[in-house]
Amino acid sequence: MPASNTENSLTLEKIYTELRAGVRETDNISFRLLGLVPLVSGATLIGLILKEGTPGPVVSLLSLFAAGVTLGIFRWELRNAQNCKWLIQYADCLERHALRGYDVAGVNRTLPRAPQGIGKTYGEMVIYVSTILAWLGLPLMSRAVAWPPRAEGDVFYVVLATALLSFTFLSLFAKTDVDETCDRDQQDK
Repeated sequence: MPASNTENSLTLEKIYTELRAGVRETDNISFRLLGLVPLVSGATLIGLILKEGTPGPVVSLLSLFAAGVTLGIFRWELRNAQNCKWLIQYADCLERHALRGYDVAGVNRTLPRAPQGIGKTYGEMVIYVSTILAWLGLPLMSRAVAWPPRAEGDVFYVVLATALLSFTFLSLFAKTDVDETCDRDQQDK
């Protein structure tokens, strides 16, 4: 039963406002992480490279940990991008519904195309994959891990690094697109 008080009723304007706020919040979270992850990783990598005498197993363990955390954040960011696309699509659907009956045929309501088709999601992929590769390359570059692997610890590192690289590679093909909700709703009628 709808509320009689207009302040408590659910309106398209309230829904649209919340959707736009959700888009802004997902973008803000992504922006903060995109600055923080490479900055912290870069500072730590430089610190490890400049510090002499860090034991090889410590470098290897830290590298695996940092690459794993970065991969986890990257996967979360892919989901965040998907949520953002869904929120934008939902808001677009509400706009179309709300503007029905108005003469706005000449208004361009679509987002501009990203330069060379490379947008937020692909930019994130480049940043996160680069960070993961830098972390996993550190033990090899600092000679903390021998190549080809000889010791048991080297083999352990290579196996785990290969698993992280495999999951990273698979993440590059993660589907972040969402179904057209408006079009589906129109087909149901």
